Amino acid sequence: MWAFGEEKSPGTKEVILERAEKITYDSKNEAFNASGNVVVIQGENRIECGELSFSLRENRGSFRGGVRVTRGKTEIRALTMEGDFDRELYTFQGDVELRKERESEGEASVILWKAEALFYNGKNEEAWSEGGVEITWKEVLLRADRAHYFPKDEAEGEGERVVLEGNVVITEKEREIQVAQAVYFLDTETLEASGITRARFVIREKE
Repeated sequence: MWAFGEEKSPGTKEVILERAEKITYDSKNEAFNASGNVVVIQGENRIECGELSFSLRENRGSFRGGVRVTRGKTEIRALTMEGDFDRELYTFQGDVELRKERESEGEASVILWKAEALFYNGKNEEAWSEGGVEITWKEVLLRADRAHYFPKDEAEGEGERVVLEGNVVITEKEREIQVAQAVYFLDTETLEASGITRARFVIREKE
């Protein structure tokens, strides 16, 4: 196990290389490369990947090959990841899959987000994608060109929600709505939409 950075103290950040088959450390440029079953710990992030390049001076890293990041109840998988650990902004590319465990009023559920690219803010857990996204939650399937997830913000009075734009399709059981843009509120499980192009609601007869 390698620990990089100054001795940990208030205001000091630390990077821990927990496992790797090979490492190259450049003391002059304050950077290191690692490869082979890599596991690195940085703040709340536990990152597994095939190889990485990390700048200690800038507190930034590039991760490649079967990237898997776990932080609390959120897990993100992708082919590559770029991380700015000071700003806690992360970019994931290639077969991205975000899995977030959610609990509300004692009920546990999982949000599954699939896209080719995902941008993630670790400070407030915002997430957004462009170029096509598919989100599954309970019995709801959300598809759109662009999606932006906002966590609950009690100070601003904003609920947990997903904003969808461009060729939006919302499917729930045998009901489907096609719109230009929509906001889906997870707390209340309600939808606000505009630019409706088609809506289909199947009503089953009561036995």
